[in-house]
Amino acid sequence: MLHYHVWFNLKPGVAESTGLAAVRRFLAELSESGEAVTFELLRNKGEPPRSKLPRYHALVAFRDDEHFGAAMKNQAARGIHTGLHG
Repeated sequence: MLHYHVWFNLKPGVAESTGLAAVRRFLAELSESGEAVTFELLRNKGEPPRSKLPRYHALVAFRDDEHFGAAMKNQAARGIHTGLHG
């Protein structure tokens, strides 16, 4: 199993519930289509200076390097900074 970690913040003005719902929807679609095995969304509760990491963490699981590479290739073909991903 290969785990892909993404640390991120929501854009200013985006409500946490709205932003995380969009992220959850995107990751659920990846899992349902077989492009990912599973995912978890986590929240970093640490505040600076204790934590310098962004507020949210997505942990996405893939079967192996080949599965991960195919998923990334598909995102690039879709336009990586458009749609729900961007």
